Amino acid sequence: MEQGEVLNQLADLVGINRLADLVGIEPAFWDIFGHCNEASPETKRALMAGMGLDVGSDAAIEKTLRAQEERAWERWIPMVSVLRRGKPLAVAMTLPTDVAGRRLTWTLSTEDGSTLDGHVLPSSLPPEETHEYKGKTLVRVRLILPDTIPDGYHTLGLRDGDKEISGTVVVAPGRSYLPDWLGGGERRWGVAVHLYSLRSDTNWGMGDFGDLKSLAATLGAMGVSSIGVNPLHSLFPNNPLHASPYSPSSRLFLNPLYIDVTAIPEFAKCDKAKKHVATAKFKKRLQAARATAMVDYPAVASLKGEVLEMLHAYFQAEHPAGKKRDPRRKAYETFIAEKGIPLRRFAIYQAICDAHEGRTWRSWPEALRHPNTPEVAAFAKENEDRVSYHMYLQFEADRQLNAVTDQCAAKGMAVGLYLDLAVGVDPQGSDVWGHQKAFAAARVGAPPDQFNANGQDWGIPPFNPMRMQENAYADFIAVVRAAMRHAGALRIDHVMALMHLYLIPAEGKAADGAYVHFPFDDLLGIVALESHRNACFVIGEDLGTVPPSFRERMTAEGILSYRVLFFERYPNGLFMRPIAYPPLALATASTHDLPTIAGYWLGKDLDLKNELGLLGEDQTPQSLLDERAADRELLSAALVDQGLYPPDVPLAPTTDEHRLQALILAVHRFLGRSASRFMMVNLDDLLVETTQLNLPGTVDQYPNWRRKLSTPIEALSKLPYLRESFDTVEAERKAPLREQ
Repeated sequence: MEQGEVLNQLADLVGINRLADLVGIEPAFWDIFGHCNEASPETKRALMAGMGLDVGSDAAIEKTLRAQEERAWERWIPMVSVLRRGKPLAVAMTLPTDVAGRRLTWTLSTEDGSTLDGHVLPSSLPPEETHEYKGKTLVRVRLILPDTIPDGYHTLGLRDGDKEISGTVVVAPGRSYLPDWLGGGERRWGVAVHLYSLRSDTNWGMGDFGDLKSLAATLGAMGVSSIGVNPLHSLFPNNPLHASPYSPSSRLFLNPLYIDVTAIPEFAKCDKAKKHVATAKFKKRLQAARATAMVDYPAVASLKGEVLEMLHAYFQAEHPAGKKRDPRRKAYETFIAEKGIPLRRFAIYQAICDAHEGRTWRSWPEALRHPNTPEVAAFAKENEDRVSYHMYLQFEADRQLNAVTDQCAAKGMAVGLYLDLAVGVDPQGSDVWGHQKAFAAARVGAPPDQFNANGQDWGIPPFNPMRMQENAYADFIAVVRAAMRHAGALRIDHVMALMHLYLIPAEGKAADGAYVHFPFDDLLGIVALESHRNACFVIGEDLGTVPPSFRERMTAEGILSYRVLFFERYPNGLFMRPIAYPPLALATASTHDLPTIAGYWLGKDLDLKNELGLLGEDQTPQSLLDERAADRELLSAALVDQGLYPPDVPLAPTTDEHRLQALILAVHRFLGRSASRFMMVNLDDLLVETTQLNLPGTVDQYPNWRRKLSTPIEALSKLPYLRESFDTVEAERKAPLREQ
């Protein structure tokens, strides 16, 4: 290779690296095996292209680099500034020196409609930085706003004569919301369940909001402080087998399959619907759907869809638009107005799916693939009744979920609903269709670890970090606000995403990814503001590869860590004692991606991995069995150490229910003693379930997100073991912390 070619390639590489650094692509990361993984130039280029940057040639890279370097100097004030209490409310001003020498007027229009204004002479303020730009010298200073500005989303205008520049100013609390009991050192607990898995004598084949309301009544009467559920986001009604709650169509709206059809007000009055449900054929289908061990999503969707359409037609006839003094219609129209354009766009997406036999937007005619085309507007006008149908479903789902929160409050639950926010959405869904510019052309995943030697590809697109500020974080705010709407506590799945995400190029493999920075400080401020507005405390799911000092920052932000028994170990492998758990944390035994306590003890997950061929290259069936035998010994030792388990109990797997119940109770007492101020007990464990809800790394090989609970809701209050467990955990939570 000629020297000139080498120099050109080096210059190209320098340009790529400089641009990658500027847009937040981390040059390298350390994996859990202690290896340093450098992001290749090809990965950097592909990720930047996925962010919408022109990196197609050396000249394009140089031009894009210059544009990005100048970006921070082009506006007098930023498009959005997130300011936190406890620090001066200071907004950066970037001005030509001649403008800085003049007296400028600033006006702050607050969210509540009030106005604050004042004057500033920028040249009198301490300069932070200067920069030469297009023949002018620019200076950066800070405008200090009054502390009397309320928390919220405001608009700041800076005016010099006839020229005015405006930007959004977000004023947020210094940390996220913490209820008095948690901040005061009390330790509470709740029960976690996946809603679809609930059995009852009244549901239509899967758990619904009516079941959740009944569960709240039952558990609330038994002293439980909270009920935790899986993400309730909208999935794909036309493809009910797409059942993962962590790969939704939209995080802004609810899954209508969770609607309790018989609890809809129209059901009691609609003779057509009641007659249909009363037919022998319908009853037979309904009974079959209830009787299955796994949720038959297509059957449930068919049963509910038939009746929901009848009820919507009845609603339209009996509560028509324009009908005055109609509380039901007024509530509907209030909901529609509150949810605004996003709801209508979502409903239009669903209606277009219906018209195309369930196919998602990437397979539609080109003119329908973008939400703001004339063709989409014409479709919505011609299919207004279908659009209205999907808005009606969201209205009713929201009403029923709100009834659950009311039930929790009525039963004295200190927390109420503990909801779950998925880390992203499916690229085929309504959120991506409706907000295409908000997403990058890449996929979220995880680097190789002890569970996945090739890394993980979650198949979901990330928000584009280059564009989040362009609309003042409106897309992120909407997601957080929707998730907290009915929540007393919110679990943010893969909370490290607030800081950075492992992104995989659109055409790459999981191992080809790199970490990309997100506006961490700004996103934390927004989470804090929304948590206070909704009186909702936050749990950050911080499992996996956690950046250095990340958990310390979460603690400072008032966000609880997520601590799982199986992973809380000392460096020598021993299980951590309860007192070693951090106070600002949620403690739990297991998660939906892990075996239940009984399944873990019996090695059911190992049997599955062996049966499905999911063992790693360095794993054998015997090595996994040996490792689990050692883990059983360690877990038993931890329980014996606390005086919770007899030292002479055999460590071999057993299917004896009484011995398994004794083990599970000991584990829950162990966690009940933890210093962590919030604790969740999985209903799966209390019912001694042995199979897990989801087996990572599988799609069709395992019935993920389908397994029902073995016991119906109606029988829960009659189970002595449940009452014993609740009383025992409550006693441990109220007892003084033990020093060992």
